[in-house]
Amino acid sequence: MRGRLAAIKNIVWAFSIVLCLLAVFVGLLFAAFTRSSEEQFRGALPLGSGPVKEASEEADAVAGTRPAEQGDGTLKTLPETADAGQAYLDSLTFLCDSTTIGLRDYGILSGGTETAQVWATPSGVLSAVDIGESKIVFPNDGSIVSAANAAMVLQPRILVISLGNDGLGGIDQYEFIPLYEMLIRSIWENSPNTYILCLPLTSVTESYDAGDGVSPARCQEASAWIRTVCENTGAYYVDAVSAVQDENGALMQEYASANGKTLNSSGINQILQFLRYHAVTG
Repeated sequence: MRGRLAAIKNIVWAFSIVLCLLAVFVGLLFAAFTRSSEEQFRGALPLGSGPVKEASEEADAVAGTRPAEQGDGTLKTLPETADAGQAYLDSLTFLCDSTTIGLRDYGILSGGTETAQVWATPSGVLSAVDIGESKIVFPNDGSIVSAANAAMVLQPRILVISLGNDGLGGIDQYEFIPLYEMLIRSIWENSPNTYILCLPLTSVTESYDAGDGVSPARCQEASAWIRTVCENTGAYYVDAVSAVQDENGALMQEYASANGKTLNSSGINQILQFLRYHAVTG
């Protein structure tokens, strides 16, 4: 009899131990699950909110220092000023296509033909369809980089953009405007304190006929697209090309090279003269 009681007692003890172990196991599972859920919650909301807020505040601070922010439909221009002098011209950086490549090739700027002030392709040609991701020769080492990446490294104070004539006949406003805006915003993303001045197209002469669909009327139309870009982005619209055009918007022969499209040295100097007397004063 006592043997049977002992056996029952042992069974009860064993059963109790199993129950205790089972309870401990369930408790551990519950604790692990609860902790995991809390960590996920903290990562998604409370802990994540700190960096997001800081990033937002930093972006707001950067935006507050921009010379030109998101456009509100108002066209920003530069009024006539006193002569800003050669030192002002030396402070400018130019992103240009074949029509104004004389800024580099005529040796007019400081540094001559090796000037670091001009961003352009090796040939000087930069098609309108490539404006959004403009690739240029980086002045520091001769590598080919995007204009946005060059801006990130060099942080130019004032960037004058003269693009659009090359390949104009093969693009319309619905392609041109978004690509140009993409360029401006990518530059500001990398260099938010840069003043961006956009020149309308220098145009072509009345006699120009290269079979590429470019004409004075077409250039005037594209210049209106650039106005829209400036209104949408807040970049400055600087009508320096009026110094080389006649009353019909055609490039005057005296400022054109033999091809009727590229500015000669006199035309380049007219553009620079206009910029000296319509300077950024901020």
